[in-house]
Amino acid sequence: MGKFFVEPPLFDIAEGYKSSTKETPIIFILTPGSDPLNDLKSYTERVTGRGLQYLSLGQGQGKEAEAM
Repeated sequence: MGKFFVEPPLFDIAEGYKSSTKETPIIFILTPGSDPLNDLKSYTERVTGRGLQYLSLGQGQGKEAEAM
């Protein structure tokens, strides 16, 4: 079938951001070996000139999430 059908396309975070809104956010579905955090942090710093606030949600993170 060829690479087109076997290999996923690379995600361009700048293009993804252009097409996102508060009604259609970017959602990352993580698989083993994927970690978009570094790309997201670099893009945010390049566009805004400041860092990115992020929080991994899980048990006991409710208060931290509310504070953000």
